[in-house]
Amino acid sequence: MDEIYTPAEVADKLKASLGDSMLDSSIRVRAEGAKKRENTNIWITIRREAIHEAAEALMKIRYPHLSCISGYDKGAKDENLRVQYIFSIYGGIENKECLVIFSTDIPKANPHIPTITDLMEGAAFTEHEKTEYLGIIVDGLEPAKHRFFLPQDFPENVYPLRKDDKKIPDSMVKNLWASGRPENRPPAPLGDE
Repeated sequence: MDEIYTPAEVADKLKASLGDSMLDSSIRVRAEGAKKRENTNIWITIRREAIHEAAEALMKIRYPHLSCISGYDKGAKDENLRVQYIFSIYGGIENKECLVIFSTDIPKANPHIPTITDLMEGAAFTEHEKTEYLGIIVDGLEPAKHRFFLPQDFPENVYPLRKDDKKIPDSMVKNLWASGRPENRPPAPLGDE
């Protein structure tokens, strides 16, 4: 566990652990900042039922830091939501830190995914966020006693980050453009996609 692997070796080890549950992978390097410091990202697409197994496999390589779990609706023409589990490994080791991003599609009609809170308790907060905003059902996640992100009186089964008809009551929609912003701003871009 103390050995430091190259990004390609990390991807190979994850492939060996996940087998057919790993659909594809790529390694992307980009330079940022004035010093053009390179950042390496390992992108891995997996089957949704393998997220727990993927997190567990990554923990065997190096204990990761869960940066966040992001998610979005892929649009009206796609039947899936996309969820990305973003981990960092080798933090604090000069020129070695990299991100490992597990991406998976979740059908909107059956939006179940397993929890990873038994591996990392801190994942609960961001898993609850995906439940409230996208309607993803995180199997094994302890139910929340209250909402964390939406008002307590927000309508049930309405998910603000879904691109379908949200049915958000007009009384809950705020006109941010009328709240003291400069008058010469363009209108907010609100397209279907």
